[in-house]
Amino acid sequence: MKEQSIGFLDSGLGGLSVVKEVKKLLPRENIEYFADNQRQPYGEKNQDELTDYTLQIISFFIKKKIKICVIACNTATAASLKKAREFFSIPIIGVIRPAVQDAIKKTSNKRIGVIATEFTTKNEAYPKEIKRIAPKIKVFSNFCPEFVSIVEAGKFTAPKTYEVARKYLKPLKDSQIDTLILGCTHYSFLKRAISDIMGSGVILVDPSVSTSLTLKEVIIQKGILKEEGKGEENYYTTGSPEKVEKTAKIILNGDNFKIQKVKLEELEQNI
Repeated sequence: MKEQSIGFLDSGLGGLSVVKEVKKLLPRENIEYFADNQRQPYGEKNQDELTDYTLQIISFFIKKKIKICVIACNTATAASLKKAREFFSIPIIGVIRPAVQDAIKKTSNKRIGVIATEFTTKNEAYPKEIKRIAPKIKVFSNFCPEFVSIVEAGKFTAPKTYEVARKYLKPLKDSQIDTLILGCTHYSFLKRAISDIMGSGVILVDPSVSTSLTLKEVIIQKGILKEEGKGEENYYTTGSPEKVEKTAKIILNGDNFKIQKVKLEELEQNI
């Protein structure tokens, strides 16, 4: 089982932020990554749709013999983590709880901001989890619909990106938060722009970092750490492999992989 892969799923390329961190922490592990580009943005879908998508992709991974799965998408975590854990016997990790625990440790003034997709914001996944652990903390949220398409296009620091980010971040700056959760794995790639706008007085909490640390803990705890050999990687998308590959190579700083196309019909047969 140690030789089996870790599965990562996302609506697109945001989850590669988690993969990037995991590759630093667990360089020997085999990776299976699924980007559901054809059905994005996930933030505009309803809970039933998101749950179906998640279960379909994890079922696809099960056929690839993964040993653990990371729902590397805040929206899919908010919508379907509980159901996925009921449905499958392998360990499944989401990105929300690790980020919340990290943010609670880091805030000094007990004012935490969250930027996320429309679904995650309206679902109140982050405020609920924060209040469950630390009821006295005040939470301020805003959704940022254009951020996902900006990241998918690889425009991490373009002037337009700064313009859009200023608009989304203004209410949070006005709320005098000292900690900001990047509540969508896509947003990890906009850290420079977000940090520039929010200023040095605001700590950014990146779920990619928090989740990778949690993943390592679980893998060691379960006794399934791959200790020998070189890690192998496979990448899949329901969208255009050429478009996905172009941005993925920028994110992962490499060109030694190919993106494989998966048809929606193949996924939908899994559930």
